[in-house]
Amino acid sequence: MNKAWWVGAVLLLTATSAVILPKVADMDSTLQQRNGAVETFTGGHNTVLDNDNLVDVLGALPLTLSIDSVDWEDHVLSLDLKVSGNDHEPQELYRNMAQTISFAFQETSNVDQLLLRIVVMDKWLDSRRLLLAGDIRRAEWSVELQNELQSAGNFPISERLKTGFRISETELWKKQFIYP
Repeated sequence: MNKAWWVGAVLLLTATSAVILPKVADMDSTLQQRNGAVETFTGGHNTVLDNDNLVDVLGALPLTLSIDSVDWEDHVLSLDLKVSGNDHEPQELYRNMAQTISFAFQETSNVDQLLLRIVVMDKWLDSRRLLLAGDIRRAEWSVELQNELQSAGNFPISERLKTGFRISETELWKKQFIYP
């Protein structure tokens, strides 16, 4: 009788755990969503970025701007996207930024900070000039901000976006793209 009682108790505990644990996990993710601290992986991707796969993974991104330089060190991805020519509009640059942010925080598990810059090549001076820069951190990233950047159109981005993603605009950006 004593063995039967233990077997029954273990079965009851197992069944209860199977029902309760998923609900506890859902409660935790609901609280994280409310605080804007949820990591979402699109398409079930969970890439671990490292020096061995950096070129292949970034080369597969569907960007319309070319990648000018990349650096990966201590969970910080530094990425420069290059604008060439005069046929680009702000919405294209914003979309490329949003796609890069999506990759860094939704498709990887180990990027904690993304240092993203949009640069333009000055053919006359044979130099690079900065247009936009962002310092985006996983702990402060949110899907809402990312979507806002994705759909910003050809308008100046909001102060909320500038603050949330630590985006800086140069005078050249403002003159060439926003207030010509």
